[in-house]
Amino acid sequence: MSRLDALRIRAAEAGREAGSRGLRTSASNALRGTQRALEAELAALPRADRGPVACRSGCAFCCHLRVMATPVEVFALLDFLEQRLDAEAFESFVERVHRTESRLRALPVDKVLTVNLPCPALVDGRCSGYAGRPLNCRAYHSLSVDACRDSYDHPEDLHLGHPQLAPLARVHAGVQAGLVAALSEAGRDARQYELVSALAEALDDPTTRERLAAGERVFRQALTLDDPTDESIKTGTPR
Repeated sequence: MSRLDALRIRAAEAGREAGSRGLRTSASNALRGTQRALEAELAALPRADRGPVACRSGCAFCCHLRVMATPVEVFALLDFLEQRLDAEAFESFVERVHRTESRLRALPVDKVLTVNLPCPALVDGRCSGYAGRPLNCRAYHSLSVDACRDSYDHPEDLHLGHPQLAPLARVHAGVQAGLVAALSEAGRDARQYELVSALAEALDDPTTRERLAAGERVFRQALTLDDPTDESIKTGTPR
């Protein structure tokens, strides 16, 4: 077994254990426990495996990509923003969610990933929900600003990528897999939904939270990974 595979497996076990333990009380505690497990696994990496990365505050190229998230992550971001923002700022966020979702819905499925759309949480080039951001956002990192800029400038070219740290990526992937496993084993919805359309549905339909607690499919209108017609968004990560 390679070192990278071992890192991913260890991280997955840590994420699964933390998620399962948290689920004894609530799905939100499962996510918080998983986030703590992630931080512990990242801290255990040698310094050279953790950076330096090119990401800096105010660099928001990746904040224009599509992001996939589980329902518990969608609600966590929504709750964080509602608690953190004042009423006017939160209302502006809600308006951006619906405006961005409308733009997404107007696109052909095969174009969903090839258009730059700012995340509704992005304000003045910075993430207003940074501490509550989904795991895929936490995982996204780059070693080259130029590569990120090139991808941003050519969103239609899905082959453009960016260099990243393999150990860091494996730890993030493992912990995410652990959370999904814990949710699935507990009978909770562990599907990956497109973030903006899921946020819109969560805002418009309060019964989505009830469906999460009941172990049902949470979002019925949001773009998902399990719809065979949505081949273009079956990535599980930002584009």
